[in-house]
Amino acid sequence: MLNYLWLALVTLAVLIGGATGRLREVTEGAFQMADMAVMKIALPLAGIMALWLGVMRLAEQSGLVQKLAAALRPLMSRLFPDVPADHPAMGSMVMNMAANMLGLANAATPLGLRAMRDLETLNRTPGTATNAMCTFLAINTSSIQLLPTTAIAILASQHAQDPTAIVGTAFLATICSTVAGVVAVKAMQNWPMFRVQPGAAAAVSPSVTLDPIPLRLPPAPAPLPAWGRAALILFIALFAGLFFWQVIAPAAYQASTAHLHRAIFPSTVVAPAAEAAAPLPLRAIGMLSLLAVPFLLGFFPLYAALRGVKVYEEFVEGAKEGFGVALR
Repeated sequence: MLNYLWLALVTLAVLIGGATGRLREVTEGAFQMADMAVMKIALPLAGIMALWLGVMRLAEQSGLVQKLAAALRPLMSRLFPDVPADHPAMGSMVMNMAANMLGLANAATPLGLRAMRDLETLNRTPGTATNAMCTFLAINTSSIQLLPTTAIAILASQHAQDPTAIVGTAFLATICSTVAGVVAVKAMQNWPMFRVQPGAAAAVSPSVTLDPIPLRLPPAPAPLPAWGRAALILFIALFAGLFFWQVIAPAAYQASTAHLHRAIFPSTVVAPAAEAAAPLPLRAIGMLSLLAVPFLLGFFPLYAALRGVKVYEEFVEGAKEGFGVALR
C-alpha cells in the first residue's frame, strides 16, 4: 500500500507541476526537501537519540531500571492476576514498562516481544490473545512517560522554542491514557463477545509448547556507599529547592538569579529575561518540564558513577546504539 501511495504522490506532483507550468518549482522543492530531511531532521535527530540512549544506558547499567521494575511488582500482581509472580513473563513485562517510562524505547521493544512470548506459554488457546496479553498491550501502547525523549528529539530537531515543555503535560496525559486503557480492557474482558468460550480451551500440543526465555539483566553494579547516598540526597535536595523556590516565590527567584548572574558574568552579558508570573498550577507544570531534563542529565551519570559504572565507556556504547537506531 505504501508503495502505491508514494508512487501516486510523486507522479501527481510531477503531472500537476507540468500542467500548471511550475516544473522549476517542483525541481527546486525536491532538492530543498531532500536537504532539509537530512541536514535539519535526520542529523539532529541522530545526535539527540545518541545523547539520550547514552544517558539511559547509564540508568540501565547502574540498576535504576531494575529498581523501578521492583517498585512496580506489587501493582503488576493486581493487573495480571493470571500470571504467577515468579513467571518470567512478569519480569519481562515489568522491565518493558520500566524501560518505556524512562524513554528506553530501543530496550523496551525486545523486552515487549519477549513478554508476549512468555505470556504465550500460559495461553490455553494458542493464537487467541489472553486477558493478560490485552492488558499488557494497552499499558505498553499508552505507557506512562516520565521523559518523552522521541517527541523532545523531534521538537528540538525542528528548532522548537522549548522542546522540553511537554514533559509535565505528557506525564499527565499518559497517566490518563493508561488508566483509560486499563479500565477499558478490564471492563471489556468480561463481555460475552470477548470472553474465551470454555470449549475452546484445549490442551496445547507438545509441538507448539513454548518455553519461557530467561531474562538477562546487566551485571549487578557495586553497592552504593554511605557518602554516595549523601551526595544523591544533596543533589535531589538542590533540584527540589529550585522547584519550590520558583513555584512559590518566582519574583524572589528571578531577582536572586539575576543578581548572581551580574556577579559572575561581565556587565556586557545580558541576564536572562524574567518570565511573567503565571498561576501556581501552570508554574508547577512549567518548572517540572524545565527541571526534568537537567535533573536526569545530572542524576543518571552521578548515580552510575557512585555505583562503580564506567560512565564514559557505557555512555559511548549507548550513544553508538542511538546512532544505529537513527540510521535504521
